[in-house]
Amino acid sequence: MNFQLNEWSSADYFRLTEFLKSEADPKYRDFHSSLVPNAEKNSILGVRMPKLREIAKEIAKGNALSYLSISSSNFYEERMLRGIVTGLVKTQSFDEFAYLCDTFVNEIDNWAICDCFCSGLKQIKKYKSEYFDHIQKYLNCNDDWKIRAALVIMIDYYLDDEYIERVLCRCDEVKSTAYYVSMAQAWLVATAAAKCRDVTMAYIHKNSLDDETFNKVIQKCVESRRIDCETKEYLKSLKRYK
Repeated sequence: MNFQLNEWSSADYFRLTEFLKSEADPKYRDFHSSLVPNAEKNSILGVRMPKLREIAKEIAKGNALSYLSISSSNFYEERMLRGIVTGLVKTQSFDEFAYLCDTFVNEIDNWAICDCFCSGLKQIKKYKSEYFDHIQKYLNCNDDWKIRAALVIMIDYYLDDEYIERVLCRCDEVKSTAYYVSMAQAWLVATAAAKCRDVTMAYIHKNSLDDETFNKVIQKCVESRRIDCETKEYLKSLKRYK
């Protein structure tokens, strides 16, 4: 395996695709397909994430932009790999970083691709303020996967004292009823409760989340290992009933 290239050709990309096929595990494909119901089973090869990350790191050591320009999305793993590589590109400006992120976010159509991509955007730390403003447009659109991407990005990079109040405000303004958006909201608030307890508890007492999403928040908090038992028991008492 040698994918640390200065320039990518069609032949190089074909070689990569064949390598991915050779790394496929049918049993893992069947298992993973059951976890990503909105991804077509026939597009999933069954390559495990550690192998994809290994390949992505090698690609990123070469000309990652050349790779991104030629990559395709016939297989689920191809998109997953492109998302990981996008996060590894060492950008020279915020505009370049935002462009690469926007390009990939447009392709997100399932939770696994979304969450893996968002968790790998380490350069957000370099452009933290600018990118926080930038992802507002994801929240303002009608694309549920872009909304989830913004929520997951805030979970991964913005649950701190500086941003917590603005993050919770944004979370409260999301009105999508899509399952994967609602779950991301619940995940965000539960994680915030563990990291920024006082501000988040105040939000839990006064918010405009719909009842289903709010109850998911309570469930996620109860399941969290980072929230104490006394707080969990109190949160259970806040569950909404029709």
